[in-house]
Amino acid sequence: MISLLAYLFARGTAPACLKAADINDDGAIDVADAIRMLQYLFKHGTSPAAPFAECGADPTPDNLTCAAPVGC
Repeated sequence: MISLLAYLFARGTAPACLKAADINDDGAIDVADAIRMLQYLFKHGTSPAAPFAECGADPTPDNLTCAAPVGC
C-alpha cells in the first residue's frame, strides 16, 4: 500500500507487477486503486478483483505488465 502511494505521489519505484497494483481492475494504476484497498482494509469494502487472496493470473485483459513472477 505504501509503495503504491509512493509510486503515485512521490516518484517511488514502479511496482514490478503493475497488474497486481491495479486493485480495482480497471486497467490503470491511479489513486482509485489505493482508495479501493483502503476501503477494503478499513471500511469492510468489497475485496479486490480475482485472483486476490489466491495465486493465479489476472483474467482481465489490459496493457499492464507483470515483470516479477508470481510466487505460486
